[in-house]
Amino acid sequence: MFRSILFIPCANPKAMAKAATLVCDALIFDLEDAVGDAERDGALMRLAETLSGGFVAKTVLVRIHPQYLGGIQKALAGLRIDGLVVPKVNTVADITGVAHVWPGVALWAMIETAQGLVNLAEIAASGVKGLIAGPNDLRKDLRTRPMEGRADILFALSQIVLYARSNGLAVLDGVYNQYTDEPGFAVECEQGRSLGFDGKTLIHPAQIAACEAAFSPSEAEIEWAQAVVAAFEDSHSGVISVNGGMVERLHLDQAKAILGK
Repeated sequence: MFRSILFIPCANPKAMAKAATLVCDALIFDLEDAVGDAERDGALMRLAETLSGGFVAKTVLVRIHPQYLGGIQKALAGLRIDGLVVPKVNTVADITGVAHVWPGVALWAMIETAQGLVNLAEIAASGVKGLIAGPNDLRKDLRTRPMEGRADILFALSQIVLYARSNGLAVLDGVYNQYTDEPGFAVECEQGRSLGFDGKTLIHPAQIAACEAAFSPSEAEIEWAQAVVAAFEDSHSGVISVNGGMVERLHLDQAKAILGK
């Protein structure tokens, strides 16, 4: 389950100290954008120390800086890592290059560039574990202006979901920068879920609870799913009526997914 995925800046000692206790679905320790050149050695050493302990989060990922991949692998060898996040993936070569240096580890591709969008079909079919949208860099590369409802990058977001689903991958929505804007964050979470994303990457622990609520089934959805499952248990028909609406067996599959069956 990947509903709440929190970025942890490895150059921030305070954030790193809290990482082990954070109750979210996954952590992404960031060695790329969040780390300046002068901070790199210290951040990597701090990450190695942090990874030697335990975590409440079930999944621990590391966003690499491809330029320093060899040093990162050497520093983190033998420590718990559930996967690597490869930033700014433009082509399949960006994935295979990391896989060659660090074989056997699950890879997640961040889609943050126009070239990455154009090559989505090949990237999604390259054996990656999942796709992650990077709205900030997408806007920079596409030269868009932020629009209401993310209209400027809505096509890109939908394409990321489309190719993830067509390859059976997990797919994560990008960060919401204004972490103190709770109403705006709630709206964007609802949009992301409606577009088909499994969850959302986060930049602050304060966003975790609201994110998990948004990407979890509502009471109404659970009640509907329970009613659909119960109705089909007593029927061999392909189409039946549930709560005044017609449902098919495809809806039974959706209902079971909601209930985790």
